[in-house]
Amino acid sequence: MIRATPGSPVTAALWIWFVLGALAFACIPALRGRDPFWGWLPFWCVVAPLLDLGVLHRRQLLARSQAYLARRVRRRRRAGQQARRLHTRRMLRRQLRPLSISP
Repeated sequence: MIRATPGSPVTAALWIWFVLGALAFACIPALRGRDPFWGWLPFWCVVAPLLDLGVLHRRQLLARSQAYLARRVRRRRRAGQQARRLHTRRMLRRQLRPLSISP
């Protein structure tokens, strides 16, 4: 199993492959088509290295996406929870008021 850290040679090679493939794809129109031997060339020039990087760093990507979503949900829920708590406090005060007994 390959261990990938941000500075590992595997990660560096994949980034170089992606950058060179993207530049070649942008500069050489013949690479935008299909080759009978290699297949769809944009996949091998651009998509394959990005998929490999995603697989190697999937735990980091998952942790970052979960942290991002948690921040978004926390920001969105704050106002509603505060308003709801205030409303329940008012309701509790109404319920806990002593009853006035009229003679």
